[in-house]
Amino acid sequence: MLTVAVLCSLAVGWCTGGRLSRFERAGVRALLLPVAALLLQGALPLLPSLATLLVALSYLLLLLFVFLNRHLHKTAIFAGLGGFCNALVIFSNHFRMPVSSRALSQLSPEGVSSLLNGDIPMYCLAGPDTRFLFLGDILHCPLPLIGGFASLGDILLAIGVFFCILKLMGPVRLPGWMVSG
Repeated sequence: MLTVAVLCSLAVGWCTGGRLSRFERAGVRALLLPVAALLLQGALPLLPSLATLLVALSYLLLLLFVFLNRHLHKTAIFAGLGGFCNALVIFSNHFRMPVSSRALSQLSPEGVSSLLNGDIPMYCLAGPDTRFLFLGDILHCPLPLIGGFASLGDILLAIGVFFCILKLMGPVRLPGWMVSG
């Protein structure tokens, strides 16, 4: 989902006169915080014994980024709500994102086996004791190469990323409300 948001915002930005070289004028603070949060989540398969700490730290970094950039209203609102939704469902389910049984039916046999065996850090199959399943990975995204499943929080985060990247690029042929971040 985030990949799609990044690609779409880059395309919209470039098609409307935006440039990545304008990022210094955008007023986005601590841009490395969300990058560090993504890197921490990417380290989960390598450090499964530290999964709880890495997940908590990654959401703390995202929250700090949102706080420092609260002047970018759309970025702060969407990324903040998305991060909150994901953190709520993950923290409420033993630091794992629940995957619905419907989503499970779309996975390959290897994917099902990995999920059920607990080989995919930060994910678990939803069950009767799952809390906030409506915030879990329940939405199927049938996009080639980058498809999979998403949560409401993922969608909100993606919208926040979209507006943040547009703000960084400073496109000149878009309405002001769209590039205000």
